[in-house]
Amino acid sequence: MNGRRKGALAGAALLGAALLLTGCAKPDRSEIVTWTDEHGRACTGVAVVDSEDSDREVTSIDCDYPPEGRQPGRATSRPLPD
Repeated sequence: MNGRRKGALAGAALLGAALLLTGCAKPDRSEIVTWTDEHGRACTGVAVVDSEDSDREVTSIDCDYPPEGRQPGRATSRPLPD
């Protein structure tokens, strides 16, 4: 077997192994989260939870003061709707 053919077979084997491992990984999940910030504003955001280390990255943050005479509710977290 010549060197070029060996290299191509090795590359194909590595690609196949990478695809197999990638296919087995758990996908990240997204959640809608709410919280009250240090200024008393009610905030909502989308948290992407990393499946490998459970690290969260929050995006699409929207904060607003509650209506006069109202207090923000408790902090919550739930999966995004399908």
